[in-house]
Amino acid sequence: MSVIKTMVSVFVGIFTFIASLITPNYSAAVPENPDDGFVPVIRFVATSDTHINTIGDIGCQRLTKLIKTAYAISDSDKDYNNLDAVVFSGDITDNGLYNSFLAFAGVTNDLLREGTERLGVIAKSHDSYTYGQFARNVYTSITGQEADFHRVINGFHFIGVSRAQSSIKQYTAEQVEWLDKNIAEAVKDDPQKPVFVFQHEHVLDTVYGSSQTDGWGLDTFTSVLEKYPQVIHISGHSHFPANDPRAIWQDSFTAVNDGGLSYFELAVDGKNGQFPEGSDSMTQSLIVEVDKDNNVLLKVLDVDKGKFVKEFLIDNVTETNKTKYNPEARKEKSRAPVFAENAELTVNKKNGKISVTVPQAEVTGDNEVFVYRISVKNKNGKEVYSSWSFSGYYFAEKPESITMESFRLIIKGEYTISVCAEDVWGNRSAALTAEIEI
Repeated sequence: MSVIKTMVSVFVGIFTFIASLITPNYSAAVPENPDDGFVPVIRFVATSDTHINTIGDIGCQRLTKLIKTAYAISDSDKDYNNLDAVVFSGDITDNGLYNSFLAFAGVTNDLLREGTERLGVIAKSHDSYTYGQFARNVYTSITGQEADFHRVINGFHFIGVSRAQSSIKQYTAEQVEWLDKNIAEAVKDDPQKPVFVFQHEHVLDTVYGSSQTDGWGLDTFTSVLEKYPQVIHISGHSHFPANDPRAIWQDSFTAVNDGGLSYFELAVDGKNGQFPEGSDSMTQSLIVEVDKDNNVLLKVLDVDKGKFVKEFLIDNVTETNKTKYNPEARKEKSRAPVFAENAELTVNKKNGKISVTVPQAEVTGDNEVFVYRISVKNKNGKEVYSSWSFSGYYFAEKPESITMESFRLIIKGEYTISVCAEDVWGNRSAALTAEIEI
């Protein structure tokens, strides 16, 4: 056994050395960060879905940029300059290969400073492709970190649950019991503090991407989590954007989507598998801070652009029935998007195709325009074409206008084109219209 441990240690050392040689030699810029008076007593990164294959690949490069940016943020903070942890909510690797876990260990060993904890959970999906339930053991042997963990950092409890040591089950009844016991211990330690729970999958019917139709949620631990209002459950898996207002959910506890480092996927009209243009280069993670009064600030970081794109302030950790980020309450308070008074559609005809460009509509609060919906009717009022286009709200730099997918109208005649803006809660604006003759 000691020989095996020695060999693993040698391999990790080799990959760490290689990582030090090929790690991009740049100093990450500090994202523009409004001075909101929030003074942390702890700061950590929450991320997932790095999908690393081998040392130096795009997953390693994005992880490198994330860690360097997180340190740049911390170093520049005059009030609190620590980065206390980096936590990975599963799909650390793309295929669960031994070398992939070694590459992950090499990059993190090379970049993480003393005083920054590395924590991670193993997913049944990508992390387990090669070794199945034994992926937990592979991860532990390489990193030295247990697959199910409970750590206390600066007085705050971090609890993570990995896939089961079973070829059949995602998680076991024993893990449900274990999680309940460990959250109870954390709450007993200090019932006023948030308890951070990490799992790869979203909790069913919480954040955007977790519903039955979206397909990325599990209800294995729901009965446990809903007992503890202090819980802030952080997960990945869906690759849905973390700056979507629905990426945070509250009721009996709080659930948060961390975005992920690989690509974006979304669901529209109950159908997932919708990949926006440029989704392969879209990367997000959370910078999480807590102040002395146990307020939690979630800062959504666009890792590729090195910019913050959204903030969520959780100031109701101990509230038993939370309404601040409750979807029903937020939908009821939301208002439909509004186009500027002088806004108009731009319609172009070229090579038999018609393209329509719509200026971005305006929203209030943390709301976002989700999609633009187009409808084309003939002079008799019959709809002959309809479609939708994303608003680009997930970009660090949102476009000023959206050119929708081009289409053809075969029959000659007069048509009316209508476009409305729909927000994330389903509210639709008044339509912009234009007339066209074929």
